[in-house]
Amino acid sequence: MKTLRQRLLTTLLVGLALTLMLFSTIVFLLARQTIRGEVDQFTRDKAFLIGAQVNPFFPKALAVDENPWHADRYIGFGQTFDAEWNLLYLSKRLSQPIAVTEQVKRLATHDVGVVHHEAVGPDGARYRMATVSIERQGKFVCYAQVGVLISERDAPLWQLLLWLAACAAGALLLAWLGLDFIIRQWGAPLAALGEAARQITIGDLARQRLFAPPDAPELVQLTASFNTLLDQLDSLHASQHQFVADASHELRTPLAALRAEIEVSLRRERTPADYRRTLQDSRHDLERLGSLVENLLALASLGINRSRPAQTQLDMCVVCRDVAEQLVTLAAQQNVRMELELPDSLNVPGDAMSIERAVRNLVENALRHTPGEEKIIIRVSTQSDSARIEVIDAGVGIAAEHMPHLFDRFYRVDTARTRTHGGAGLGLSIVQAIMKAHGGDVTVESKLGVGSTFTLRFAVR
Repeated sequence: MKTLRQRLLTTLLVGLALTLMLFSTIVFLLARQTIRGEVDQFTRDKAFLIGAQVNPFFPKALAVDENPWHADRYIGFGQTFDAEWNLLYLSKRLSQPIAVTEQVKRLATHDVGVVHHEAVGPDGARYRMATVSIERQGKFVCYAQVGVLISERDAPLWQLLLWLAACAAGALLLAWLGLDFIIRQWGAPLAALGEAARQITIGDLARQRLFAPPDAPELVQLTASFNTLLDQLDSLHASQHQFVADASHELRTPLAALRAEIEVSLRRERTPADYRRTLQDSRHDLERLGSLVENLLALASLGINRSRPAQTQLDMCVVCRDVAEQLVTLAAQQNVRMELELPDSLNVPGDAMSIERAVRNLVENALRHTPGEEKIIIRVSTQSDSARIEVIDAGVGIAAEHMPHLFDRFYRVDTARTRTHGGAGLGLSIVQAIMKAHGGDVTVESKLGVGSTFTLRFAVR
C-alpha cells in the first residue's frame, strides 16, 4: 500500500502530466494549422507566379528561373497544363510530371480558381499541391500547379513534437524532484508529531500533550484535535479507573458479608432456625450481588457499543404496562399504589428491551423512596417534537446538592437506605446511557418532602 507521501506525489505528477499533455496538444495543433496554412499559401503564390510568366500566344515557351526559390523556406515543384490538360511546363526538379486526378481537373474549372489537394508522384512521394486557373483579359491561359513534399512540410511538426515530449519529460522529472523535496520537508513536522504521539503511554495521558510549530496552522489544528482526543482518553481512563475501583468495592462488600455470615454460622453447632436465617441472609446478599453484576454488565455493554442499538417501532404504552405488571407485586408489598396515565398508543423508534430496562429502573428507584399509602404515576405524553415517559413519585425528594451527581455511577443520595433496599447507585447511570444511545435524554425535577419526577424524552421524527 502506498504511503500518503507517495499518493500525494503521484496525484500531483499525474495532474501535471495531464496538464502538460493538454498544453502540448494545443501547441501542436496550433503549429500544425499554422504550418499547413503557410504551405498552402506558398504553393498558391508560386502557382500564380508561374502562371504570370506564361505567354498566352506561346504557352510552351515558358522558361521559369527556379534558382531564387532556393532561398524559400520550402522547395517547390511546378508544372503547367493547357485547357486539355496537356503538359506545357515541368519543373527541373521533377523527372516526370505529377499525375492530375479527374476530381482535381473538375474542381480547377470552378470559379474560385484555386484548388488545394494532395497528390502522389511517380516515385511514390506525396505532395501538397495548389492548382490555379490562369486567365488574362477574360481568356484562359493555362493551369499552373506547384507542390511541396508532405514529408518536408511535416518535418518541423515532428521536431516540435519531439521537443514538446522532451520538455514535458524534463518538466516532470524536475517536478518530481522538487515536489518530493517539498513534501518531505512538509512531512517532517508531521512525522515528528507522529513520533511524539507514539511515545505517549497510558500513564502519560494526564501529563503529555502534542505541540506543533506556530508557523504551520494546519498542524496546529491537527495537534489541537489530537490533544482533544487525548483529553477525552484521559477522562475516559480516569473514569474507567474510578469505575473499576468502585465496582471492586461494591463487589467486595456483599462477598465479605456473605463470607462473614457463613464463617460465624460454622463456628459452632446451630439450630435449624439459625441456619435458615443465615441462608436467607446469604440469599439476600447473593441477590444484591447478582443485581450488581447485571448492572455492571449492562453498563459495560452500553459503553462498548456506542452506536445506536437496532431500533424498531415500539409502543411506549405497552412498555409501561409491562413494567407496571412486573412490579405491581413489589409495590403491593410496600403498600404503594401504581397508576398509569397512558394514551391509546404512542410509537417511537427504539430497542424494546433497553427502553423497558430504563423505565423499570426508574420505577424501582421510585419504589425505594416512596413511603406506604402513597402512589407512583407512570405517564406517557407528547410535547412539541418529543415523546415523554414520566415516572412521578411522592417520596422524600432530592436535595439540590445531590442533583449534579445524580446520574454518576455508584452515587447514592442516602447510603444507608439504598444499601438496605439493595441499590448500588447504578440504576440512573444505566438509564442515562440508554437514553444517550437512543438520541434522547433523561431529566429530573424534585422537591424535598414532595417527591420527584424523572422524565425520558425521545425525539419524534
